[in-house]
Formats: sequence, structure tokens, C-alpha cells
Amino acid sequence: MTATQRGLDGAVCNILSVTGESLIGVGVYTAWTAGTGLVPLTAGALTLLAQGALCSETDIGPASGKSSIDGCREVVNGYANLEVKWDGIDWTLTSIQGIQRFCSIDNMPSDPTFVNGGWGYTGTFTGRDPLAPEGGCTKTVTTFLSLGIPEALAKTAVFRLQLVEGICSDSETPGPVMPTVPDYEYTDPETNCTLNYEFQGMVELTQGGEVSPVFLVSGGDYQAVRSGEKVGGCNVYNYIVYKRDKLGPEVPIYGEPPSGGGPGQPPFPPQDGDDPFWLDAIKTALGLFIVDQLLALFNAGGGPELLPAAEYQLIAPCNKNAEGEPETLTAFLPEQSVNERLLDMQVEQLAFIQQQLSWKTPICRDHPVLLGDWVTVRFESIENSPQGTRPLRKLFRYRSQSALDLGQIAAYWENFTWSAGPVCVQHKNASWGTPQCWAANVDEGKRVIRFAGLEAGIDPDAVGEWVISGSSDPRFGMPGTMHVAKVEGLDWVTSRQGPSGLPLLTVDP
Repeated sequence: MTATQRGLDGAVCNILSVTGESLIGVGVYTAWTAGTGLVPLTAGALTLLAQGALCSETDIGPASGKSSIDGCREVVNGYANLEVKWDGIDWTLTSIQGIQRFCSIDNMPSDPTFVNGGWGYTGTFTGRDPLAPEGGCTKTVTTFLSLGIPEALAKTAVFRLQLVEGICSDSETPGPVMPTVPDYEYTDPETNCTLNYEFQGMVELTQGGEVSPVFLVSGGDYQAVRSGEKVGGCNVYNYIVYKRDKLGPEVPIYGEPPSGGGPGQPPFPPQDGDDPFWLDAIKTALGLFIVDQLLALFNAGGGPELLPAAEYQLIAPCNKNAEGEPETLTAFLPEQSVNERLLDMQVEQLAFIQQQLSWKTPICRDHPVLLGDWVTVRFESIENSPQGTRPLRKLFRYRSQSALDLGQIAAYWENFTWSAGPVCVQHKNASWGTPQCWAANVDEGKRVIRFAGLEAGIDPDAVGEWVISGSSDPRFGMPGTMHVAKVEGLDWVTSRQGPSGLPLLTVDP
């Protein structure tokens, strides 16, 4: 777990502790819809969020100021019509007795009431007297607007003034405003780095599913990171993080680097439009951009107009054809209607998914061809092992393409010594196998392997790659001064021709 992940739980609990009593009902952005979507935050979503972050007990309650007005509520220098909508029904013109031209909605309760066998709202309105249509806004009426729908739908109803002439001087949103959340500062005990979490808003990741706060994180000299002067350490340039439980761990989202290279430039400050700047990035991270694409395609035209021909290509990351080029799968879609395109895209997507399963993904491994004969050199320490009464023993193997015979190879190694220790140095992805040794340090391990490379005809710094590791098991890290072991007076250097050849031991000249 990273420092950012550890601090995220504290940032989540900080929100609940300072705003818990006024969070229920606030607007939450939806990541599963195209464009801007808002749903009210529920007590259930808050409970799951607190449990996932292991927050201490916090009292919660409904937010104050919930409104059933969604849009304009007052008009000056003109008048408006009164409209209402609820789930499944878009804005519809409505009316009340006594007012035909509305100037303001003076009062509207947050929840419906049941009157005379039906659900509706008792509101207070001011408008122009129908007997004097050119007069001013002088008539105020309090009346019950029966909607004729069940309670569940009535609770979703909202009202607005639809402007006819003049200007709208006041408006409201249907839910309460998110309370102010102070920044949360977290100092990580492992790295001793301090990160600042700036609250951005709430997002619902799936329909009716997880709700997560979104934070803008920075730390250290982040301005130097932004300008390209520093990187690493405690220096963290702005990026957004959000918490996921059922869908997986929290995910940081970074901006794309500019076209000229250099440090990343996240999409800050907020872009123009209704969506917060981070919403599109979260949708993309969740893979929900496909929804937007399909909706955009559907809205491109459902009538007689045809969509232009299109071509989509899937490129294999590993598999290659006879010419050594990456294999491809191409879908050609003709000029067609929107509905035909949607159906064809579904068919092609299934073909793409099946091909992805058939190709090697996502890791490509091109193993080099092994060349030369195996050479094995057995070493032992000059002194006894620190944990026993016998010398420390090591085995070193590699493939050699040199013209030396076995006696000459043994003479090459005869007087070579090196220091064993806790660092494992390997060289891999070259034609001589994967030679390795446990040495006192990295430089000493590379010295041993480079010495073998001179004999084998390999420059380990020019081909392949170095791999450095170690072990907490003390058996693999014991020190000792190593030299070539002897058996019956001969240097213990053997060679094997091919994978099934017998090992040849050096002979006494």
C-alpha cells in the first residue's frame, strides 16, 4: 500500500467527521451516465464508505435546505410559465387557479403531501392578476398542486419557471449544496512525507453502487515537479484519487503529458462546462467511456441519414506474422444507419474479445537463442564458513563461445578470487544463459560476471540486462573469499557440449 492509499482512508474519515450531519441528500456526480448526472447521497452509501475506510463512529443526518425547485424561481421585467417534471416525465406545463403569468415561486416544500386522495405539493406563488395582464406582479396564491401520481414518483418531482420574457433573477437546485470540507493533511509514518488532500466532490461509480469522494493530492515541492525541476521523494504534483472497494483499490489519475514532452500537465484548472474537470478522467479509468461513445453514436442521427464507413483495427502486442510484423484484426463497417452500426459494432467487439484471448497478452517475452558450450566453475572459500567448519561453496555457470579448450579455460580462472556476500547479481536475456553470483556488493558481483564475459565472448554491459536482488535467508548471504576449488589436485572447471553432453573435467597437463 502506498502513502497515498494510506492517507486516503484518513481523508475519507475527515469528511465524515466534519460534515457527517449534513451530507445526506447532497448531489453526487454519476460516472455511469453520459454527460452530467446527479443523484442524492444516501445514508447507505455513507455507511459503506465509512466501513471501507474503518472510520470511527459518526452521527449523520439529512442535509438542511433541500429544495423541490430545479431552475428559475423568480423573474424580473417579465413573466414565466410554471413547469413540473418527475422520474420518467420531462418538463410539462402546469397551472394554478388565479395566476396565468408567474413572477416567482415564493415557497415550495421539499416533500409532497397527500390531500384529497392524491399526492402533490402545496406551494406559494406570485404572478400577474389575470384580470389585469399588463399589471405588475401583485397577486400571491397559496394552493395545492395535485400531481395524480404515486408517492414514490411525487418525491422526485421538481418545479421551475420557464421564462417567456424578462430575465431570471434567482434560481435553485433540487438538492442541498455540499458543505465546505477543509483540506486534510496526512504525514505518512513510513516515508515521513506530508500529503495534502483537497476535497473535490462525490462520485457514484456504478448505478446504485459505490459512492466515493474525490481528492486532489499534492505534496512537497510540487511546483518544482510541475516545472520539470524535481521528481520523486516527497514531491508530488497534483493528481486526483478516489476510493474503490468492491471494484478494486483506489486509483490515481494523472494528466497526459504535453506534446513537447516534459512533466505531466493534469487537466487543471477546471474545464468549461457543467461537468467537474475530473469526471471524464474517472469515467475513462472505469472503462465507461464506451457508454459515452455508444450514446454519442446513437444521438448522431436516428433518421434516414447514414453514418460514414469506418475501419477499426486490433494490433497484437506479441504475436507476429511471417514478415515479423505484429498480427492485426481489422473490422470494416460500411456506410449504414445508426441502428445497423450499433448491431455490427457488437458483433465486431465479440470478435475482438475472442482474438484477444487467442493472442499472447499482455507480456511479450522474446527469449534469446542459447549459444556455446556450458562452462561450470566450482568455487570454495579460503576460510571456513561463518556458520560451520567447512569452506563455503559456490557454483558458477555460463555458456562460452570462445576458442579456448577446457585446459585453457581452467587456466583462465585459476587465480581469480572474489568476495561472496548477501547481494545476488544476475545477467539475463543474452545468449550465454543467466549467470549469477552472491557477492559482497553489486560491483563485486558484476566484476565476476564481466570476467566470465571476457572468456565467453559476451559484453554484459552491451547485451542483455542486469538483475539485482537479495534474500532475507542468511544461508544465501554468508561472506567469504572465493577461489577455484580443486578435486584431486585439479581445478574444478568442467564443460558440457550441448544439453546432453557429458561434463568434462580439466586434466593434469
